[in-house]
Amino acid sequence: MGGVGKTTLLTQINNMFLDTPNDFDVVIWVVVSKDQKLEMIQETIGKKIGLWDDSWKTKRLEEKALDIFKVLSQKRFVLLLDDIWERVDLIKVGVPLPSPKISSKIVFTTRFNEVCGQMEAHKQFKVECLAHEEAWKLFQMKVGRETLDNDPDILQVALLVAKECGGLPLALITIGRAMACKKTVEEWNHAIQILKKSAFEFSGMGKEVYPLLKFSYDSLASDALRSCLLYCCLFPEDYKLKKETL
Repeated sequence: MGGVGKTTLLTQINNMFLDTPNDFDVVIWVVVSKDQKLEMIQETIGKKIGLWDDSWKTKRLEEKALDIFKVLSQKRFVLLLDDIWERVDLIKVGVPLPSPKISSKIVFTTRFNEVCGQMEAHKQFKVECLAHEEAWKLFQMKVGRETLDNDPDILQVALLVAKECGGLPLALITIGRAMACKKTVEEWNHAIQILKKSAFEFSGMGKEVYPLLKFSYDSLASDALRSCLLYCCLFPEDYKLKKETL
C-alpha cells in the first residue's frame, strides 16, 4: 500500500548508517520507482562510488555493470532500493549479490508481496497502518492545538476526519495539514462529506490514498497553487526541480 511509511522507514535506516559508526564502506540510496531503468540505477550507484565522469557516461550498460561489480566486490556496502514495482536484475546492474563471503546488505521497499519473492528476499517486514491512538496523535500534531481548541465541537468532528484516513500516515499528514487553518465546525463537517463522497466516486482507483490526496489538492488556497502543483507533476519522480525553472 502506498503512503504507509515504507520510504520513511528506509530513510531512517539510511540516516542510521550515515550518522553512526559502522563496518560498511559505503551506503547507497537509489529511488527505483514505477518506471525503473537499469541505466538510471547504474548512474546513481556510479556517482556514489566515484565512477561517474564524461567517459563513463558513454559506456554500454554491460561495461558499466562490470565497473560497478569490480568496485563493489572490494567493499562492504549497503544498497537501499526504494519503491520497487517489479524485479530489478541486480546482476545486469553490476551489484554483487550478498553471500557468506560478501557481508554486504541489500534492502528494498515495495508495495507488492510478489516482488519480494522475485527479488529472493531473505527477510520480509510488512509495514502496517497506524493504530487508532497513534493515528490520532499524528493527526492532532499536524492540525495543531490552536485549531482543535478553537471550538469545543471541532474535536469530535476531527476524530471522524482522522478515522476516514484509515491509519495511513500519508493521509493523516496530508489531511491534517489541509485542515490546520479550518477554524469552524461547518468547515470540518464539510470535509467529512467531501472525503466520503470522494471515496465513493473513486472506489477501486487507489481508494485508500487517492480520495484523501484529492481532498488535500482541492483544499489548496487558489487555482494558481493547484496549477503550480500540477505543473510539478509533469516532472519525473524525485526530480530535482530548480527554483529558476518554476
